[in-house]
Amino acid sequence: DIFSMFGDIFEGFGFGGRQGGGQRARRGSHLQATLEIDLPEAAAGCTRTIEISRREPCSTCSGSGARPGSSADSCDYCGGHGRVVQSQGIFSVQTTCPACRGEGQVIRDKCDDCRGEGRVPRPVTLDVKIPAGIDSGMRLCLRGEGEAGPRGEMRGDLYVDIDVHEHPLFRREGPHLVCQVPITFSQAALGANIDIPVLEGRHSLEVPAGTQPGHVFRIRGGGMPDPRGGRAGDLMVEVQVEVPRKLGDEQEELLRQLAEIEQANVSPHRESFLDKLVDWFSSESET
Repeated sequence: DIFSMFGDIFEGFGFGGRQGGGQRARRGSHLQATLEIDLPEAAAGCTRTIEISRREPCSTCSGSGARPGSSADSCDYCGGHGRVVQSQGIFSVQTTCPACRGEGQVIRDKCDDCRGEGRVPRPVTLDVKIPAGIDSGMRLCLRGEGEAGPRGEMRGDLYVDIDVHEHPLFRREGPHLVCQVPITFSQAALGANIDIPVLEGRHSLEVPAGTQPGHVFRIRGGGMPDPRGGRAGDLMVEVQVEVPRKLGDEQEELLRQLAEIEQANVSPHRESFLDKLVDWFSSESET
């Protein structure tokens, strides 16, 4: 009928509706928690334990809300349906019963422990399985781990927001990890095999002769796993050539000899720069 149709429409918009003409199901509330983990834990995946407080069925009244030995009465206002019909002109709309809040029952002799609620707050310890590759801002949903519903109704869910701590060596960029590694001038010029940090420990990296400052080496698959099962990210190793702040006498003498050789053997890039510099100074003097 037309009134039934309008009841379904209003239900779709969140204004209530029919529940088979009977009582309205009231699911337990959803809960939210935040879990902090380290980057290696996020990379490998782990199981962490959290403690939350949630409403559980009252053990005294077995969740009924009524004092032991008594029971709930049918609501006189709605006749136990949990819904009432309100007429507005030619329209009739079903709404939640204000007397029983849609439950269809009224507890007159309430349980002393839960005061008729049927639920009491209790601390609960849960194991949360964290998938490998998870990132800050991602949310895990633990179905049915929220608060118990009233009168034995369905439980809500628990949403766990993940916060991954910053790492002292690695910076995360999506699925990739970035690590800055200092090397000496001689290692950059002559080449070297150096040990670099990876999440599993260490890795030997070959630095070829003539490596320039800021060069980035890519280690395939050395980044974060894909929590959806795709390809893992890469580890980006950026080398930083360190210039010594203080030199010993022998080091200074060797570098002076190197400087004399560099003056005699100008690289193509430096020669091009010097030519441009001469042209610039010449144009400045003419003006």
